[in-house]
Amino acid sequence: MSLFTLKKIGLCLTPLLLCAAAQAHSPYLKPNTFSAEEQRKHVTVEASFAEGDLRPDVAMKSDTFQVVGPDGKKLPLTPAAVLKDASYLEVPLGAGNGTYLVSSGVRKGRLAKGVLREGKVVFSERAEDAKPGDQPIDVQSITRADVYVTRGRPGAVDFDTEGVEIFPVTRPYELYAGEPVTVRVRENRKPLAGETLTVIADGQNYVSQKQAELDFSTNAAGEVSFKPRTAGLYLLQVRVRRASADNPALWISTTATLTVEVQPQP
Repeated sequence: MSLFTLKKIGLCLTPLLLCAAAQAHSPYLKPNTFSAEEQRKHVTVEASFAEGDLRPDVAMKSDTFQVVGPDGKKLPLTPAAVLKDASYLEVPLGAGNGTYLVSSGVRKGRLAKGVLREGKVVFSERAEDAKPGDQPIDVQSITRADVYVTRGRPGAVDFDTEGVEIFPVTRPYELYAGEPVTVRVRENRKPLAGETLTVIADGQNYVSQKQAELDFSTNAAGEVSFKPRTAGLYLLQVRVRRASADNPALWISTTATLTVEVQPQP
């Protein structure tokens, strides 16, 4: 990943609703279709960073782009085009009918300077913002973006994955406006409790009654549930921060996203 890209990246389900918070640039994957017809042999996926609506702003670059087919086999992906604002993947659907996971993989970002203040990571470039008791730390950023697409008849979605991810408990091809959607935040397939998941509705530039970004806390099973108010695209995001196991002065900040399509009621 280039330093230019990293510098531009900044970095609510069980229903404990927390206050909404403005988000910086978020990684996302957006396919040209979430449900491909059986005769279709590929989908095109946009990979970028955006703030708010899913409009490409900073191209996503990754050495670990991949697709996992219905057969569970992983296939590395190389972008068909890398522009300034977005990368584009032509994802083959060669494993036949079923549901595929398209992922950026785990992307290691830059090492930033921060402080630990009252147990929380704080970034500031101004010396005058320092407070007594601040503990200087280094923060290593990690990002991951996922999306599920289906060719023909849908299939299982529980693939063998690593790292922090947002797993769709409610199948991603069965999401409808006004109905509960449940997802699980997990790391190496183990649930993460007490993490904050943000729900971001796309297309807010075009509506008079905007949907605010909402934050929810995961329960003991790592799960959250919410009811999307309207059909459309939604970006789900979680950020997990903790000290490195072997170095308390190094913190790991992992941001994971999942793009989903919510259908209108039949």
